[in-house]
Amino acid sequence: MIGVILYGAGLGMFGLLMRSNWSALEREVETLAGTLHDSLKPLLPAEARPSAQLAAVLPGLCLAGDPCPSPPSLISRHAVSVTDPERFYLRLLDPRGVLIAHSPGSPSQSPRAQAEHLGPAWSVVVGPGGERSMQYSIHLHRSHTPVHSGAKARELDWGYLQIGRSLRGLDAERQRLWWAIQTIVVLALLVAGLASWWLSGLAMRPLLVAYRQQEQFTADAAHELRAPLANLLGVVEAHRRQPPDDAVARDQMLAAVHRQGQRLSRLISDLLLLARLDGPQSAAAVQPCSLTQIARDLLEETSEAAAEAGLTLKLLDVEEEAEIMGVESELYRLVSNLLLNAIQYTPRGGEVVLRLGRERSQVVLQVQDTGIGIAPSDQQRIFDRFYRSDPGRSRRQGGTGLGLSIVAAIVHRHRGQISVASNHGFGSVFTVKLPMVGGRILEDLRVAGNT
Repeated sequence: MIGVILYGAGLGMFGLLMRSNWSALEREVETLAGTLHDSLKPLLPAEARPSAQLAAVLPGLCLAGDPCPSPPSLISRHAVSVTDPERFYLRLLDPRGVLIAHSPGSPSQSPRAQAEHLGPAWSVVVGPGGERSMQYSIHLHRSHTPVHSGAKARELDWGYLQIGRSLRGLDAERQRLWWAIQTIVVLALLVAGLASWWLSGLAMRPLLVAYRQQEQFTADAAHELRAPLANLLGVVEAHRRQPPDDAVARDQMLAAVHRQGQRLSRLISDLLLLARLDGPQSAAAVQPCSLTQIARDLLEETSEAAAEAGLTLKLLDVEEEAEIMGVESELYRLVSNLLLNAIQYTPRGGEVVLRLGRERSQVVLQVQDTGIGIAPSDQQRIFDRFYRSDPGRSRRQGGTGLGLSIVAAIVHRHRGQISVASNHGFGSVFTVKLPMVGGRILEDLRVAGNT
């Protein structure tokens, strides 16, 4: 398509330039023809026929039927054609169109000359060597002096004047311009092809990254689903080999099946939530939400889990007007996942602190723990799906490896930012910044939901 557009534009420009040059030549020939007509009108003999009087009108003008060598002197040559003889020629014809005089070198005198008529007055004459000339024809009048002094002067039709203009320069310019356009178009196509290849590589790069992430996610999801299913099948197979009256084995089997079923249920729920977060958001679900109330409610709900883990759970620096536009259920999940993640990776006797503040037009939520921390090499990947910095610990506690991925998706969905600061062995601090209530944020979320 770029090639077609460039070639079409080049041809259009070529045609406009050629038309402009042709029009300039036509005006030049018409002006010269009018000047010659006015100059010859009082000098023409009474009859339009080859005669010595006609030959004297312009020195060097050749009569029809006589030899016509080129004038030897420069003055004679210019007298014949009025201007450059290499570019112009003259022809005089009688009223019937029969040639009676011409300038030397007129291509129309060659037996192999061909004329292509472009209109009543214009034609293109092609000489024997292929050289083209533009030819213009006008009626030639003679001034008539009246016999009586009181009569009005009249102009009588005498014949025709034809003036030709060589197209050698125009044809050479046409060739140069044609090849210049071809070269420019080819170079432009080459540059466009290289630029397109480079830009397509840039455009494909995020798609390839997304495709690899999707492949990795599919493989990880299959692995995570296969593990509990394998455990379930193993437990069921082991129970089939037990005596039917062994109540203890039956209870152990049912407990194992229940645990694996819960793990599968949580994993499927998290996968469905991620799929929903990746899709468009409903504008009807967006409403003002108090992050302060959400934090307090979740602090009460997770206090029991913190107590079982032997941890201290605190809420500090509470901002009472921490209200944002969003989906309340998703914001609950965001804060809950951060708190449970901190509890999960903090050893007994540790502390988890939840802070809620304000920074300009943003609500700042911080969850700080005194847990095992995150290695610098893992801090860039902890928000990837199914990634665990400590896989064994997470699986033992029933984690799916999707908690922080869900947190990142919810933060991104609410036009926020999330970051982590951690030192291995000295705990971590997760910081979430969300825009406060404002018409612009609400409108952005509604537009995102509609699209």
